[in-house]
Amino acid sequence: MSDLDELRRRLDEIDDRLLGVAKERLEVVAQIKAIKKAEGLRLFDRGREQEVHRRAESRARGLGLDPELGRDLIARLIEASHQLQAEREAAAEADEGRSVLIVGGRGRMGTMIGRAFADRGHQIDVLERDDDVDPSRIGAADVVMVAVPMADAARVVGEVAPHVRADALLCDINSLKTEVCEALQNSGGEALGTHPMFGPTVRSLRRQKVVLCDVKPGPGARWLEAELGAMGAEIIKCSPEHHDAMMGVVQVLTHFGIMAMGRTLRATGHTLDETLPFTSPIYRLELAMVGRLFSQKPELYREIMLANPAGEGIRAAFLEQARHLAELIDRGDGDAFVEAFDEVHTYFAGFSDEAMELSDHIIETIMARP
Repeated sequence: MSDLDELRRRLDEIDDRLLGVAKERLEVVAQIKAIKKAEGLRLFDRGREQEVHRRAESRARGLGLDPELGRDLIARLIEASHQLQAEREAAAEADEGRSVLIVGGRGRMGTMIGRAFADRGHQIDVLERDDDVDPSRIGAADVVMVAVPMADAARVVGEVAPHVRADALLCDINSLKTEVCEALQNSGGEALGTHPMFGPTVRSLRRQKVVLCDVKPGPGARWLEAELGAMGAEIIKCSPEHHDAMMGVVQVLTHFGIMAMGRTLRATGHTLDETLPFTSPIYRLELAMVGRLFSQKPELYREIMLANPAGEGIRAAFLEQARHLAELIDRGDGDAFVEAFDEVHTYFAGFSDEAMELSDHIIETIMARP
């Protein structure tokens, strides 16, 4: 046997050991999943996953390897672990299956959520918002989920609520919670405000955030929280008022800034085609976010911008800060510019490392595209 053949044989043995260790890791993950299910713990733990990634990078660095290699290997193994868990939990046990009525279930979000629950073995029924309210269908459901546009949510919840069974759950998926949670109080059974923090294009609920606001808690609400957790969702619990205040920042500020950038680009008189040959990675990323927003229907953003009572203050703060920044730049005040920059630098101090790491990863992905 030549030296080359011997080295190749050794490589094959190493590869076999690597695959064996990967299989062993998946088996341990399956045991962890079983314990989590028995103890009612959520499937996805963001903090633990971040800790595993950091440890992999550190261990790789200690072995003289590229930390990114350690992170990528672990990320692929974690993804395989989640896939294995999803396959083993693809359908709920027959005695665990529940009947879920989705009001507005043929809309994009209703369809996606219905599919996710159907994949777990639950029976899905759909009542469109323009259909006559059918008390018998509402009363037959274990879970009634209202998935209609924001402008109609409180009204539809009010129409449906009295017909919900005493041992059933009424919930919604509205992007604002205060008004709709007040309407949920009229449920004949339990009630829970929910806000899936993602759109209808996601492939699964794994790693997706879902906000839950208790209204009339009980076994059904606890079941839904556990079921979402079993699907891999990250659960956030808060009051309706705190949720809407946070949406003022997360939604109103973000969308207002993106819309302002889009309109400013249009106002420059330059076409996008003119700018594209000069795109830096950051500009291309910003352009993707602007293009993504304006490729969708305006009605959703209209409701987000107009309906949130926190929005007025957020927009006023945005305009004030933009005006202040423009004024100090226009007068050529370099010291004031540095001071303004440093104030935000300090504000972001605890997030800076993660921001650089995340944006570097996104930029690398962008640069890999033609």
